[in-house]
Amino acid sequence: MTLSWSRWVGIIVKEFIQLKRDRLTFGMIIGIPVLQLILFGYAINADPKRLPTAVLSADSSPYSRTLLSAMQISGYFRLDRFARSEDEVEALMAQGRVQFAVTIPENFGRKLVRGERPVLLVEADASDPAGFRT
Repeated sequence: MTLSWSRWVGIIVKEFIQLKRDRLTFGMIIGIPVLQLILFGYAINADPKRLPTAVLSADSSPYSRTLLSAMQISGYFRLDRFARSEDEVEALMAQGRVQFAVTIPENFGRKLVRGERPVLLVEADASDPAGFRT
């Protein structure tokens, strides 16, 4: 089978003539997608807010407290649990009680003041990427 461009153009012209005659179909072809764009734009909100977060902080410097405060104020994280060990963080993540875990290492503030680049560990539970729990 070969593609006949003249037949293809003929079908397209016929369909546009039919749409011109039938205003209801034309309105549905234009109106329904526009309505869906408007509704889905407002109804489906994939902006996660107040995600349960566990914190394991081995540093009590003003810098680490400022970081945690900024996370809480952002509205995206809800600092629910302050863990005492890595095992507790792993258990909270495994049980599904938190979706994020932030580990601040020892000497975080000191390294920051020295101009070094201290490393933070941020773990995410991606087992349910679409189901944000609040």
